[in-house]
Amino acid sequence: MTPPATMEILDAFEAGEDISNSHAETLIEESAPDAVERLHLLADAERKTSVGDEVSYIVNANVNFTNVCYTDCKYCGFYRRPSDPDAYTHGDDVLREKFGRARDFGVTEICMQGGLNPAISLDRYEEVLRLAKEVIPGVHLHAYSPAEIDHIQRKTRLPLEVILRRLKDAGLGSIPGTAAEILVERVKKMISPRRIPVERWCEIIRTAHSVGIPTTSTIMYGHVESPGEIAIHMGILRTIQAEAGKDSEGRFTEFVPLPFIPYDNMMGAEFGIEKMAGLDYVFRIHAVARLFFRNHIKNIQVAWPKIGIDAAKKALSLGVNDLGGTLIEENITRESGAEYGQALTVEQFQKAITSAGRIPVQRSTTYEHISENDPRYRPPRPEDEQMLGTNAAGGKKRISLGLLAPDQNSK
Repeated sequence: MTPPATMEILDAFEAGEDISNSHAETLIEESAPDAVERLHLLADAERKTSVGDEVSYIVNANVNFTNVCYTDCKYCGFYRRPSDPDAYTHGDDVLREKFGRARDFGVTEICMQGGLNPAISLDRYEEVLRLAKEVIPGVHLHAYSPAEIDHIQRKTRLPLEVILRRLKDAGLGSIPGTAAEILVERVKKMISPRRIPVERWCEIIRTAHSVGIPTTSTIMYGHVESPGEIAIHMGILRTIQAEAGKDSEGRFTEFVPLPFIPYDNMMGAEFGIEKMAGLDYVFRIHAVARLFFRNHIKNIQVAWPKIGIDAAKKALSLGVNDLGGTLIEENITRESGAEYGQALTVEQFQKAITSAGRIPVQRSTTYEHISENDPRYRPPRPEDEQMLGTNAAGGKKRISLGLLAPDQNSK
């Protein structure tokens, strides 16, 4: 039987009350079928009220300009030491080729992140932005996580605001809200002790917002955190969003839950995490997020490279309204062993959304809808799959991917 507290929480939500941190913890832990069904229905209804029946996606490309990093995050299968044979830091020729491929594919956004490479200066970060703008005029540059911004400040000792304004002047359009993991020091010290602490992540995000740079928000869950710590994390994000104000250019554009991929990284082995979080748990996180961020963050994205497009379609009935991007060359998730590939075509997005009974819409980074008569609109093309080629293939994991039984989350 469902604990009364769960139904009371959902009753209060329907009556207009916000979901508190403690209420979110209760909902995340709840596994009774009738309670979960009601949670899902409420999340879907709130999604419809907030954003309607359209499901958005963006035509974008990932460009990782260096995989050299010194932080040794246990969950990362992407980073390399400078002496590793497959370490790289791309020069202009390689970057021009990657940007050119993205331009030819018709992207409106370049998502650009890399390792924390001690050899890269602020000048170089600016040069890369300008180079991308030169090759793809008008492209939106979604780049440089808070960890990279922190890295730049450590090297330059310049004020954060100065660094962010310089990057903005060089072409930076928005910042990925990665490097957050779980915004609880107990967890961060276990999984990424050399990564930026909670307070520092928040400082960088707030400063970005203050100078008019929008950011995304994320969470990486399904490892050593508790449901209560997930709720704390979401509470911090909601507070930052409230501080930014509804009409501010600098604010969170979306919330993206990212389930931990345990296969080809140190963290899976160290903590004995052999499988991803179960899909029931993944879906519940998205549904709770939809309720929790009501009137604060209206776009909830599902990460298709983590769980696959079929599971992502299911999430569209559980509060999700965005499927993310085409990506073209996704490396970070793939190199931790995810099997779902590096790219999707426009046609694949449109078919997935339509088959889920929803309306596909292309969007910009900041969630402006791009109509078919807009010059930026990118229609499906017959040659898309051939153009993506082997980059659409998934990663190689050391153990077979398996989802746990319902309500298990790989702790």
